Formats: sequence, structure tokens, C-alpha cells
Amino acid sequence: MKPLLLKLGGSLITDKTKAETPNILAIRRLAGEIHDARVLKDLNLVVGNGGGSFPHRPAENYGVHKGVKGKDTIRGIALVQDAAARLNRIVVKELIDAGENVISIQPSAGIIARNCKIEDWDLKPIEKALELGIIPVPYGDVVFDIEKGCCIVSTEEILAFIAKKLGSHRIVIATNEDGVWEDFPRRTRLIPEINAHNFPDVRRHLKGASAVDVTGGMLHKVERMLNAAAESGAEIIIVNGSVPGRLKAALIGEDVVGTVISK
Repeated sequence: MKPLLLKLGGSLITDKTKAETPNILAIRRLAGEIHDARVLKDLNLVVGNGGGSFPHRPAENYGVHKGVKGKDTIRGIALVQDAAARLNRIVVKELIDAGENVISIQPSAGIIARNCKIEDWDLKPIEKALELGIIPVPYGDVVFDIEKGCCIVSTEEILAFIAKKLGSHRIVIATNEDGVWEDFPRRTRLIPEINAHNFPDVRRHLKGASAVDVTGGMLHKVERMLNAAAESGAEIIIVNGSVPGRLKAALIGEDVVGTVISK
């Protein structure tokens, strides 16, 4: 069974305006919804989490997203990897406490990138975990880059790579918004679908990040998700995980408010 892929966005599970501030209550509720969905349907699931207020600040402070420039970057690599891993352990613990069997997957230990694009990553551990009914939990991380020395690989890029290699047909992105807005921050016109045909028009409505986010904010995330949909063939849906029950509904395949991104 091809795995369903889920991202828990950094803005959803942390307060991105405050350094290293997890939203424990939100993570706990989301973990419960994931468990409830797995009880209702025998989902083969990979859960990735964004970094939120944990790794983005040291990445910005040390310029890690720009590649290795000197000793400061080397220090930054250590701080970013540590911060990203600590948030991931919080997510893993809440999933375990909710009744799921999960394991952390450390991207920096296995991914090699070239110019910020994943070039090599052995997914056999993830495949074996899925065979055993265990949820792998990777996360956005700093990784070694053949050309730049290091780079930040976002959770979207990680899930897109997994989707392409393992043949996933659906990726759910849980954020703290109903989807992609045409008129953010007024939030009166939700964009129901984005694809290669309408993106040129949609693009002019999108902006970058409002808080510190070295992965680029909504515009760059949509661009990456469009590329992911094109490369993997997967349908991507952005839903509001801050609305109780919506993530569970999306996971079990019910119609929910959101934005669908397709090739």
C-alpha cells in the first residue's frame, strides 16, 4: 500500500514569533487525530514536521541556508541540526503517547544534496518501518550539500522525494490557515486549486514569510509543492490543522476546506 504523506507545519506546531516555543496542546491534539484516523482506516503513513521557531532562527543568524561561508556556518550547522531534532523529538513523543508506534528519521544523517536539491537518500529504513506498521517521522533539516557545503532541506522537499520514490498519490499539508488565500491577510477569498495552468495568475497574490522562515514563506512553498506534484504525480492538499477534526477528516479522505495543488 502506497504511503499517505503528512506534513505538520511549523506555524501550526510552534509559535514562529518566539524562539523555540512549541505548541504542545496543538501537537497533542493533532497526534490524537492521527491516531483516530489510523484506527478508522489502516493508513500507511509518513509524518513530517516543519521546524517552526526552532531551527529557522539559528539558520538565519548563521546563514546556514546560504551554504558554508566560514567557521560561523559550521557552528550554525550544529545549532540548526540540534534545534530541528529537538522539535522532532517532541512530535515523536506526543505521537507515541497518543498510541502510535513511530520512529524519528534524521535527514541530516542520510541525505546528500546538490545545490539544495536532494541527490541521494536511501529510503530502505523508511520502507521497512512502513512494512512493520511503524510511522516514520522525518523533518526539515540542515543537510550536507556537494556544491554548497550545506543547505536547508524543507519538509515539503523531503515528502516530495519520498512520494516520487515510493509512489505516494497524496500529501496532506496541515497548517494554521484554511489553505492559500488570494487576499492574505484579509482572508476572504480562498484559492481552491492551484496547478501549472493557473499559477502565473495565482503567483501575484502570494507573498513571502511574515516571520523568520529560511525556507521562504508561502510563495516558495507553493512553488515547491507544484514541482513536487509535477515530479511525483501526487495530489497535495493544504488544510487548516488548527480546526479540531479537520486533519482527521483529511486523512481518512473526507471532503474538507482547503487548497488542492496538482500538476
